[in-house]
Amino acid sequence: MPEERSSDFQLYDSLFGAFPVALAVVNQELIIQYSNRNFTKLFAMEADIAGREIGSFLPFVEVKGLMGRAGRDRKPKEAELKLRLSHGGSAFFKTAIIPFGLGSELDSLFLVSLEDVSERVRLEEQLLQAEKQSAIGQMAATVAHELGNPLSIMITSLEFLRCSLQQSHSELEGHLEVIQQNVLRMHELLTSLSDMSGLGRLRFEREDIRKAVIPVLSFVEKMAEKSGITVKSDLASALPPCLVDLRQLRQVFLNLLKNAMEAMPKGGTITVRCGYSPNGISANEGAVTVEVEDTGIGVPSRDLETIFKPFYSTKQKGMGLGLSLCKGIIEKHGGSIRVESQEGKGSRFIVEIPSDQAL
Repeated sequence: MPEERSSDFQLYDSLFGAFPVALAVVNQELIIQYSNRNFTKLFAMEADIAGREIGSFLPFVEVKGLMGRAGRDRKPKEAELKLRLSHGGSAFFKTAIIPFGLGSELDSLFLVSLEDVSERVRLEEQLLQAEKQSAIGQMAATVAHELGNPLSIMITSLEFLRCSLQQSHSELEGHLEVIQQNVLRMHELLTSLSDMSGLGRLRFEREDIRKAVIPVLSFVEKMAEKSGITVKSDLASALPPCLVDLRQLRQVFLNLLKNAMEAMPKGGTITVRCGYSPNGISANEGAVTVEVEDTGIGVPSRDLETIFKPFYSTKQKGMGLGLSLCKGIIEKHGGSIRVESQEGKGSRFIVEIPSDQAL
């Protein structure tokens, strides 16, 4: 071994040998230059592994990507990787790639560190599972309570109708309307329960997102007129396609428009905009944006952080599932939803869906 290389090994041993985590030094070609005892022990390697490719021990694609970003930005990059161990099992490791160099190799080497975080991941999964079970229990109790009330109203109204068939048509129409409203209420609850349980699977197709917006606008405009609400639209004349489930997106936009109308009990204006943002989701991924803006009562600032959480509602009779379901559907599309609001001035919900121009 050349003298210069031996001195580097001595320096690496001095710096990294006593570290409690697994460490390796690799070059730009992903060839291991040095590994400490914890690294070789982790993979049950007795002999010196210098000269071997790091892909022999870690997922090649993930590590290469991390190294590429670390080298380009000259900053450490981290990720959690699931690694197969020598005994046949697997574990989760926090993997950090740190660019550095020595002497003539300045900025051409990378320090790879592996820290076992399996216990933390396991506890997080247990906590998440407990939260899911708690949410399911709360939902079951809420749905049972909410379904009980409309069913009781329906039964009472039907009983009255049976005894009042000879009375005026207007009275009968009023009771029929009550039945219809409560049937719709039950349908919404059951749909929410199905969506929360994951039964409503998305069917993605390459579509123009306006196909989900325009039918909902046509439907809502008729309802809005009766409440003194004006619905305006500003839709781009041409948009790139997106991979979407139009049926589910129509549900999202219907929910947002319905919330906007409920936020304006004395009338007002709803404006729906649809356009394209070249840097919508990230610097390298454009997005189609849909905005629903109202001139209603607005959302209190204290509620902005929790408005998308399940069972959280600012409405007296709300279940708090609507916006949570919207968020879940949008995230399944790889998109995002956020809100901007001022009390007394109104709210604006912004939905972003990644465009699919590559196909």
